[in-house]
Amino acid sequence: MASKKKQSGAKKTADDSVKLSKKDAAKAKDAAKKAAEKAKERAKKDAHKAKEQAKKHAAKAKERAKKQADKAKSEAKKAAKNAAEAVVSAAASTASAAGDTVVALRAKARELGIPGYSRLTKAQLQERIAAGK
Repeated sequence: MASKKKQSGAKKTADDSVKLSKKDAAKAKDAAKKAAEKAKERAKKDAHKAKEQAKKHAAKAKERAKKQADKAKSEAKKAAKNAAEAVVSAAASTASAAGDTVVALRAKARELGIPGYSRLTKAQLQERIAAGK
């Protein structure tokens, strides 16, 4: 009878161990589930934060691009204005040179530093003066 009692005690101990193991497994499963939920929530927050930062960076990049475009547009306008003024100036000097005498044209050529101006014809002086300005 003692051996039957021993067997029954051993069985009870084994059953208790199985119950504890199942309980521990359930606790571990719950803990893992909670940890997974926390990780998912943390990942969601990190993704939201990254999205907001990306929006800020995109807005700044857009602003920089707009400033650069505005600057380029302004510089293009200035260059066009300068080119137009140069054309008007050249046309005016050509027009005034057309009515000048050879003596007046040679004086202008001397002022502009055109080499060999004294041997040039009126037409040549007018061309060189127009090109020299």
